[in-house]
Amino acid sequence: MSLIQVARYSDVKYDFKDGYACVPVLEGAFDQARFAHCALQSGHSITPDVYSVTEHNQLFIFTKGKGYVTTPRQAWNVTEPGVFVPEFDSERFTITCSADSKQPLEFLHIVTELNDYDKTCLVESRMVLPRLRTISQGWTYDEDFKDNSVTTSMMLLEHRNLGRLSMGCVKGSGPIEIGQHIHNELAQWYFPLPGSEFIYTAGGEEVHMTGGDLSFTPTGFWHGSKVEAGKKCDYIWFEMCIDGYPGEIK
Repeated sequence: MSLIQVARYSDVKYDFKDGYACVPVLEGAFDQARFAHCALQSGHSITPDVYSVTEHNQLFIFTKGKGYVTTPRQAWNVTEPGVFVPEFDSERFTITCSADSKQPLEFLHIVTELNDYDKTCLVESRMVLPRLRTISQGWTYDEDFKDNSVTTSMMLLEHRNLGRLSMGCVKGSGPIEIGQHIHNELAQWYFPLPGSEFIYTAGGEEVHMTGGDLSFTPTGFWHGSKVEAGKKCDYIWFEMCIDGYPGEIK
């Protein structure tokens, strides 16, 4: 079996029922997280299941279309890629595709398992929820294995502020190379945004990735990316610490 597991967006076939479709991907790749490509047709809504702070964490990465997320107290417009995190089961929320959206509202739904570290941290200290953060709202950061003059990195979910989960976005245009680096305690997923195309490498393997693909790489492997001239390298990364962050209670 290949080290890098990839769910191709080209293989996703939406079967809409009442304006909604959901296609699980990367099933069985990692037992602590579940992923599904989802889509809502214009004018349609869903009210997803909610989970307690001792059951699951869940997030929604919006990639295409226009829409909005509402709770009994707040509302957010979805007009660009971003991530929504509900406040567990404290209130229900609804996702709607705008009636004037020219394409379905598409999003990646992620549900993760909670361990003792999560259950402790999510009660003691966590980011204020619910929250929708778009890419343009992410705060920027630099890393020494990137040419930060030609790539922009944005933080969407800060490390240690949502249990074991973190998420960010990298944007750039080729020719560029994101140097090899390693996460000894983090499982990692790459989710290229629409229009992107690059070569992702991990543990000596190479895979060609385009918008909507989803890759999974286990912890402990050197990885990086190469982008040809004229190609975009815009992707969301999602990480899950296997146990808990070093030096903190587990």
